[in-house]
Amino acid sequence: MMRKGWVIFLGLLIVAVGVMYGLNQSSKNRSDRSVTQNNIPKKQIAAQKQLPKGAKVNDWQLKLVNKQHPITTEMTFSKVTVDDKQMDIRIEKPLAAFREAAKQAGYATTLVSAYRSIDYQTKVYQNSITQNEANGMDKSAATKLTQSVIQTPGSSEHHTGLAVDLAGNDAIAKYPGLMAQMDEFKSQQWLIKHAPEFGFVLRYPKDMQSIKQTGIDYESWHFRYVGRTNAKYMTDHHLTLEAYVKQLQTVRK
Repeated sequence: MMRKGWVIFLGLLIVAVGVMYGLNQSSKNRSDRSVTQNNIPKKQIAAQKQLPKGAKVNDWQLKLVNKQHPITTEMTFSKVTVDDKQMDIRIEKPLAAFREAAKQAGYATTLVSAYRSIDYQTKVYQNSITQNEANGMDKSAATKLTQSVIQTPGSSEHHTGLAVDLAGNDAIAKYPGLMAQMDEFKSQQWLIKHAPEFGFVLRYPKDMQSIKQTGIDYESWHFRYVGRTNAKYMTDHHLTLEAYVKQLQTVRK
Protein backbone atom coordinates (compact mmCIF):
# COMPACT_ATOMS: atom_id res chain seq x y z
CA MET A 1 0.00 0.00 0.00
CA MET A 2 2.84 2.38 0.85
CA ARG A 3 4.53 1.72 -2.50
CA LYS A 4 1.28 2.39 -4.33
CA GLY A 5 0.90 5.66 -2.41
CA TRP A 6 4.37 6.79 -3.49
CA VAL A 7 3.58 5.99 -7.12
CA ILE A 8 0.44 8.13 -6.96
CA PHE A 9 2.34 10.93 -5.25
CA LEU A 10 5.12 10.91 -7.87
CA GLY A 11 2.55 10.90 -10.67
CA LEU A 12 0.80 13.93 -9.24
CA LEU A 13 4.14 15.69 -8.77
CA ILE A 14 5.12 15.13 -12.41
CA VAL A 15 1.76 16.47 -13.58
CA ALA A 16 2.14 19.55 -11.37
CA VAL A 17 5.64 20.26 -12.71
CA GLY A 18 4.35 19.91 -16.27
CA VAL A 19 1.53 22.35 -15.65
CA MET A 20 3.88 24.90 -14.05
CA TYR A 21 6.31 24.59 -16.99
CA GLY A 22 3.50 25.13 -19.48
CA LEU A 23 2.29 28.22 -17.64
CA ASN A 24 5.81 29.65 -17.55
CA GLN A 25 6.33 29.06 -21.28
CA SER A 26 2.99 30.67 -22.12
CA SER A 27 3.89 33.69 -20.01
CA LYS A 28 7.32 33.90 -21.67
CA ASN A 29 5.80 33.75 -25.17
CA ARG A 30 3.38 36.54 -24.35
CA SER A 31 6.25 38.57 -22.96
CA ASP A 32 8.36 37.97 -26.10
CA ARG A 33 5.51 39.04 -28.35
CA SER A 34 5.03 42.14 -26.23
CA VAL A 35 8.71 43.03 -26.49
CA THR A 36 8.68 42.50 -30.27
CA GLN A 37 5.62 44.69 -30.71
CA ASN A 38 7.06 47.37 -28.46
CA ASN A 39 10.20 47.48 -30.60
CA ILE A 40 8.17 48.34 -33.73
CA PRO A 41 7.77 52.12 -34.20
CA LYS A 42 4.17 53.25 -33.87
CA LYS A 43 4.35 54.94 -37.29
CA GLN A 44 5.41 51.64 -38.87
CA ILE A 45 2.55 49.76 -37.22
CA ALA A 46 0.09 52.39 -38.45
CA ALA A 47 1.50 52.21 -41.98
CA GLN A 48 1.25 48.42 -42.01
CA LYS A 49 -2.43 48.58 -41.10
CA GLN A 50 -3.01 50.86 -44.06
CA LEU A 51 -1.28 48.67 -46.64
CA PRO A 52 -3.40 48.25 -49.79
CA LYS A 53 -5.62 45.20 -49.52
CA GLY A 54 -4.43 42.32 -51.63
CA ALA A 55 -1.06 43.88 -52.52
CA LYS A 56 1.63 41.21 -52.74
CA VAL A 57 5.34 41.28 -53.48
CA ASN A 58 4.90 38.98 -56.48
CA ASP A 59 2.26 41.17 -58.18
CA TRP A 60 3.29 41.84 -61.79
CA GLN A 61 3.12 45.62 -61.39
CA LEU A 62 5.53 45.51 -58.43
CA LYS A 63 8.30 43.60 -60.20
CA LEU A 64 11.55 44.92 -58.74
CA VAL A 65 14.59 45.05 -60.99
CA ASN A 66 17.69 46.92 -59.82
CA LYS A 67 21.35 46.31 -59.01
CA GLN A 68 20.42 44.11 -56.07
CA HIS A 69 17.75 42.26 -58.08
CA PRO A 70 19.10 41.96 -61.65
CA ILE A 71 17.77 39.67 -64.35
CA THR A 72 19.99 37.54 -66.57
CA THR A 73 17.45 36.66 -69.26
CA GLU A 74 14.85 38.75 -71.05
CA MET A 75 11.45 38.99 -69.38
CA THR A 76 8.47 37.61 -71.25
CA PHE A 77 5.29 39.69 -71.60
CA SER A 78 2.97 40.96 -74.33
CA LYS A 79 4.30 44.16 -75.87
CA VAL A 80 2.64 47.04 -77.67
CA THR A 81 4.27 49.87 -79.61
CA VAL A 82 3.46 53.49 -78.72
CA ASP A 83 5.23 56.35 -80.51
CA ASP A 84 7.70 53.76 -81.86
CA LYS A 85 8.54 52.68 -78.28
CA GLN A 86 7.66 49.24 -76.95
CA MET A 87 6.13 48.60 -73.51
CA ASP A 88 4.07 46.07 -71.58
CA ILE A 89 0.61 46.11 -73.14
CA ARG A 90 -0.95 46.34 -69.66
CA ILE A 91 0.26 49.93 -69.20
CA GLU A 92 -0.82 51.20 -72.63
CA LYS A 93 -4.21 52.54 -71.49
CA PRO A 94 -3.01 54.04 -68.17
CA LEU A 95 -0.18 55.82 -69.99
CA ALA A 96 -2.54 57.11 -72.68
CA ALA A 97 -4.89 58.46 -69.99
CA PHE A 98 -1.95 60.09 -68.19
CA ARG A 99 -0.73 61.84 -71.33
CA GLU A 100 -4.22 62.88 -72.38
CA ALA A 101 -4.83 64.46 -68.97
CA ALA A 102 -1.55 66.34 -69.31
CA LYS A 103 -2.62 67.53 -72.75
CA GLN A 104 -5.94 68.74 -71.38
CA ALA A 105 -4.01 70.65 -68.71
CA GLY A 106 -2.04 72.34 -71.51
CA TYR A 107 1.08 70.18 -71.57
CA ALA A 108 2.00 68.13 -74.64
CA THR A 109 4.40 65.29 -73.84
CA THR A 110 7.14 63.25 -75.47
CA LEU A 111 7.64 59.56 -74.78
CA VAL A 112 11.43 59.36 -74.77
CA SER A 113 11.94 55.74 -73.78
CA ALA A 114 10.10 52.67 -72.53
CA TYR A 115 11.02 48.98 -72.79
CA ARG A 116 14.69 48.17 -73.28
CA SER A 117 16.19 44.76 -73.85
CA ILE A 118 19.31 43.76 -71.93
CA ASP A 119 21.26 44.04 -75.18
CA TYR A 120 20.02 47.59 -75.81
CA GLN A 121 20.74 48.58 -72.20
CA THR A 122 24.29 47.35 -72.69
CA LYS A 123 24.71 49.75 -75.62
CA VAL A 124 23.22 52.69 -73.65
CA TYR A 125 25.50 51.90 -70.70
CA GLN A 126 28.67 51.63 -72.79
CA ASN A 127 27.84 54.74 -74.82
CA SER A 128 27.49 56.75 -71.62
CA ILE A 129 30.90 55.62 -70.38
CA THR A 130 32.44 56.44 -73.75
CA GLN A 131 30.89 59.91 -73.73
CA ASN A 132 32.14 60.59 -70.21
CA GLU A 133 35.65 59.55 -71.23
CA ALA A 134 35.42 61.82 -74.26
CA ASN A 135 34.64 64.64 -71.82
CA GLY A 136 37.97 64.09 -70.10
CA MET A 137 37.22 61.51 -67.38
CA ASP A 138 39.33 58.45 -66.74
CA LYS A 139 37.72 55.00 -67.02
CA SER A 140 36.93 54.72 -63.31
CA ALA A 141 35.33 58.16 -63.01
CA ALA A 142 33.44 57.70 -66.28
CA THR A 143 32.01 54.38 -65.10
CA LYS A 144 31.09 55.74 -61.67
CA LEU A 145 29.21 58.68 -63.19
CA THR A 146 27.38 56.40 -65.61
CA GLN A 147 26.33 54.06 -62.83
CA SER A 148 24.85 56.98 -60.87
CA VAL A 149 22.34 57.69 -63.64
CA ILE A 150 22.11 54.48 -65.70
CA GLN A 151 21.49 50.99 -64.41
CA THR A 152 23.93 48.30 -65.42
CA PRO A 153 22.63 45.85 -68.06
CA GLY A 154 20.19 43.44 -66.41
CA SER A 155 19.52 45.93 -63.61
CA SER A 156 17.37 48.46 -65.46
CA GLU A 157 13.65 48.38 -64.75
CA HIS A 158 13.13 49.39 -68.37
CA HIS A 159 13.57 45.63 -68.90
CA THR A 160 10.17 45.14 -67.24
CA GLY A 161 8.28 47.18 -69.84
CA LEU A 162 6.62 49.03 -66.94
CA ALA A 163 8.89 52.08 -66.90
CA VAL A 164 8.76 55.10 -69.20
CA ASP A 165 10.81 58.23 -69.64
CA LEU A 166 8.20 60.93 -70.17
CA ALA A 167 8.72 64.68 -70.51
CA GLY A 168 6.88 67.83 -71.37
CA ASN A 169 7.73 68.97 -74.91
CA ASP A 170 9.15 72.25 -73.62
CA ALA A 171 11.31 70.46 -71.03
CA ILE A 172 12.72 67.97 -73.54
CA ALA A 173 13.39 70.79 -76.00
CA LYS A 174 15.70 72.48 -73.51
CA TYR A 175 17.18 69.29 -72.09
CA PRO A 176 17.19 66.72 -74.91
CA GLY A 177 19.71 64.63 -73.01
CA LEU A 178 17.31 64.34 -70.02
CA MET A 179 18.41 66.35 -67.00
CA ALA A 180 17.04 66.67 -63.48
CA GLN A 181 16.53 70.39 -64.15
CA MET A 182 13.65 69.53 -66.43
CA ASP A 183 11.46 69.95 -63.36
CA GLU A 184 11.85 73.71 -63.66
CA PHE A 185 9.10 73.47 -66.26
CA LYS A 186 5.46 73.39 -65.17
CA SER A 187 4.83 70.56 -67.59
CA GLN A 188 7.24 68.28 -65.71
CA GLN A 189 5.93 69.46 -62.36
CA TRP A 190 2.42 68.51 -63.50
CA LEU A 191 3.55 65.05 -64.58
CA ILE A 192 5.30 64.40 -61.27
CA LYS A 193 2.33 65.60 -59.22
CA HIS A 194 -0.42 63.79 -61.09
CA ALA A 195 1.36 60.54 -62.02
CA PRO A 196 -0.15 58.56 -59.08
CA GLU A 197 -3.67 59.29 -60.32
CA PHE A 198 -2.91 57.06 -63.30
CA GLY A 199 -0.93 54.38 -61.48
CA PHE A 200 2.56 55.80 -62.02
CA VAL A 201 5.15 57.05 -59.54
CA LEU A 202 8.28 59.12 -59.98
CA ARG A 203 10.71 56.25 -59.64
CA TYR A 204 13.83 58.12 -58.55
CA PRO A 205 13.01 61.05 -56.19
CA LYS A 206 15.50 63.74 -55.26
CA ASP A 207 15.78 63.32 -51.46
CA MET A 208 18.90 61.61 -50.16
CA GLN A 209 17.02 58.78 -48.43
CA SER A 210 15.38 57.79 -51.71
CA ILE A 211 18.66 58.03 -53.61
CA LYS A 212 20.29 55.77 -51.03
CA GLN A 213 17.51 53.21 -51.42
CA THR A 214 17.37 53.22 -55.22
CA GLY A 215 21.07 53.75 -55.90
CA ILE A 216 20.10 56.19 -58.65
CA ASP A 217 20.28 59.99 -58.65
CA TYR A 218 17.16 62.10 -59.06
CA GLU A 219 15.42 61.63 -62.42
CA SER A 220 12.53 64.02 -63.00
CA TRP A 221 11.44 62.17 -66.14
CA HIS A 222 11.42 58.49 -65.15
CA PHE A 223 7.98 57.11 -64.25
CA ARG A 224 7.11 53.58 -63.22
CA TYR A 225 3.71 51.92 -63.38
CA VAL A 226 2.73 50.22 -60.11
CA GLY A 227 -1.07 50.48 -60.24
CA ARG A 228 -3.24 53.27 -58.83
CA THR A 229 -3.71 51.80 -55.35
CA ASN A 230 -0.01 51.10 -54.88
CA ALA A 231 0.94 54.48 -56.36
CA LYS A 232 -1.32 56.34 -53.93
CA TYR A 233 0.03 54.44 -50.93
CA MET A 234 3.66 54.91 -52.00
CA THR A 235 3.11 58.63 -52.58
CA ASP A 236 1.21 59.19 -49.34
CA HIS A 237 3.97 57.48 -47.35
CA HIS A 238 6.86 58.73 -49.49
CA LEU A 239 8.12 55.24 -50.34
CA THR A 240 10.41 54.15 -53.13
CA LEU A 241 9.57 50.83 -54.78
CA GLU A 242 12.44 49.26 -52.84
CA ALA A 243 11.00 50.46 -49.52
CA TYR A 244 7.46 49.46 -50.44
CA VAL A 245 8.44 45.95 -51.50
CA LYS A 246 10.45 45.55 -48.30
CA GLN A 247 7.44 46.62 -46.25
CA LEU A 248 5.22 44.11 -48.06
CA GLN A 249 7.80 41.37 -47.48
CA THR A 250 7.80 42.15 -43.77
CA VAL A 251 4.03 42.18 -43.37
CA ARG A 252 2.85 39.74 -46.05
CA LYS A 253 5.40 36.98 -46.42
